[in-house]
Amino acid sequence: MNAAYPARLTLRHGALLLDLELPRPVISSAPFGGGMSERRYLVNRSVPPTFCPPDLEVAALAELAALNLPADQTVCAFTAVDVFRFGEGVALERGVRAAAFVTAGLGNLAAPGLSALAPVRPGTINAFVLLEADLPPAALVETVQVITEVKARLLAGRSTREGFPGTGTSTDTVTVALLPGRFERYAGAVTPVGRAVARAFSTALTQALGAPEESHEPRTAH
Repeated sequence: MNAAYPARLTLRHGALLLDLELPRPVISSAPFGGGMSERRYLVNRSVPPTFCPPDLEVAALAELAALNLPADQTVCAFTAVDVFRFGEGVALERGVRAAAFVTAGLGNLAAPGLSALAPVRPGTINAFVLLEADLPPAALVETVQVITEVKARLLAGRSTREGFPGTGTSTDTVTVALLPGRFERYAGAVTPVGRAVARAFSTALTQALGAPEESHEPRTAH
């Protein structure tokens, strides 16, 4: 991202950190700080494949304390993937800009309604999307729908362990944060918001799925 972008990305201590500079409207399915709220920091934290704390909130608080981040201003997702292997995408549609940052592990592919109940296994797709737009709540929810549909399209042809069509993993998370931008009432697939979100996420997930196994060198983007 360039210096004019109202967010800062850093990679440090096994975490991908997005600093939005101020608390911004966020919708998230992350296990810590999820829901609809205003948050400044978005964190994707690498953890060992054996990570399964008895109390996830306590574990998240410890991880955020190690990063010196305020828990009440942070959304935190976890992944067994090295966060240095993230994919990144940026798209612009009629003045609406979106940026996506994705890590992808496919060891836990699932087919909702078809896969049997099972213990959580390592492997998850975590998506952070930054969107320069002012959206009503319904449209913000719709951005999550668009991301989910694109993910299912890009995973076409991949199967779960049982042979069902995989549309994601059983522990995927999606987080969308709104940055300053003009008011947009809708965010469907053929709106500027929907197209920008879909294109940015598609590029990021494609990169993440094709990322090499070895870690990249640490990098910082502004």
